Amino acid sequence: MRTLLIAAMLMPPLVLLGGCADALDAQAQSAHALKVRDAMNDYEKASASAPLDRCVKAKLVALAYEDARDPASASAWRARETADCQAAAMAAGVTSPQAGE
Repeated sequence: MRTLLIAAMLMPPLVLLGGCADALDAQAQSAHALKVRDAMNDYEKASASAPLDRCVKAKLVALAYEDARDPASASAWRARETADCQAAAMAAGVTSPQAGE
């Protein structure tokens, strides 16, 4: 009987903690979405600036998607990063080591 009483007393806090996990997940998703949106806004602002800026900002968007555990979007932004960084290298007159192979 005493064990049941102790178990009954511990139940409400455990139920409340279960709800905290859902709230924490929602907050984390919201934070990741905000980080992605900010990185994309920065990329769009950099679109009118130097190619190197676009390269760096594309990498930051890809990293934001990786942090948000969105591999498809991260992969797409990695491809954009590669293209932007190649354009930045060409604009600077730099050739990649792979180009000589």
